[in-house]
Amino acid sequence: MLDFMAMNTYMRIQIYSKADSKSQQMAQNILQDCKNEIQALENIISTTISTSDIYKLNNSFGSPLQVNSCILELLNYSSKIYKKTEGAFNPALYPIIREWGFTSGDYKIPSQEKIAWLLQYTDFDKISFPSPNTSNNPQIQLPQNMQLDFGAIGKGYAGDKVLELLRQKGITSALLDFGGNIQTLGTKPDGSLWKVGIKNPWDSSVICSVSIDSKAVITSGGYERFFIGDDGKKYIHIFDSKTGYPCENDLESVTIVTPSGSYADALSTSLYVMGKEGAINFWKNNSDFDLILITKDQELLYSDGLKDFVKPLYDSLKVSLINR
Repeated sequence: MLDFMAMNTYMRIQIYSKADSKSQQMAQNILQDCKNEIQALENIISTTISTSDIYKLNNSFGSPLQVNSCILELLNYSSKIYKKTEGAFNPALYPIIREWGFTSGDYKIPSQEKIAWLLQYTDFDKISFPSPNTSNNPQIQLPQNMQLDFGAIGKGYAGDKVLELLRQKGITSALLDFGGNIQTLGTKPDGSLWKVGIKNPWDSSVICSVSIDSKAVITSGGYERFFIGDDGKKYIHIFDSKTGYPCENDLESVTIVTPSGSYADALSTSLYVMGKEGAINFWKNNSDFDLILITKDQELLYSDGLKDFVKPLYDSLKVSLINR
């Protein structure tokens, strides 16, 4: 097991190997390789590290810039999710998020005029970039005043890269905890399923558990990062890309369960933006993930693919199964 800080969050990687000293030393080397992989990725996609590709791209003032190939991967993948969610997932919202103070902690409510001006530069479709593997030295050119932030997908993408590395090293059982983003490889060493707790939005307890193998379990909600404005209203860190304002809807949290960390990370944010009915309708039209919704009126809903794997742990909840 290895604990460390990266991507502004506490991370833990657990892998399982034989008990002999040689195997244990190999395991420690593999864990260090995983940490190095994450730190290298952070040094490419961070919005605040001045030497990162994203920082340079965000400050390129519309000039073309050569970037690492993983930026190209993220752009292409993000473009697909942007279209699939009709803009609910949008990595081009960084100027809006920064204006509200969520990047610095200097929170404020911007004027409607400033929000309207910034929204002009958040159309992700306006970014042109080549397909992956078309160039060893890809160049990206952002439209003037547009800036990117892969914070809504970065930890899931990092988890996918780490699991890929672990598979290459012959590891068959592992657990990643990236600031509450859970990703697993295989089952527990004894062959049983991993049991993952979903946080209660109203206190520090666990509201339900879900049993998985080789899946990502990633949650988005507005109960941890928010501020109270001068108007007395609560403003959360998840934004509606159509309005430029923090989301206000009937959800407390959305949890996605699916093999891909990138997909789970992106969808948890997107479906939160959609609200309860929008999230359910999206799931009904897409069969490649499962979801757990917790609403503001203390209702827990989960998709039928999780029927035998979710265990509610909060007595006052109304629990419902969502069927297609």
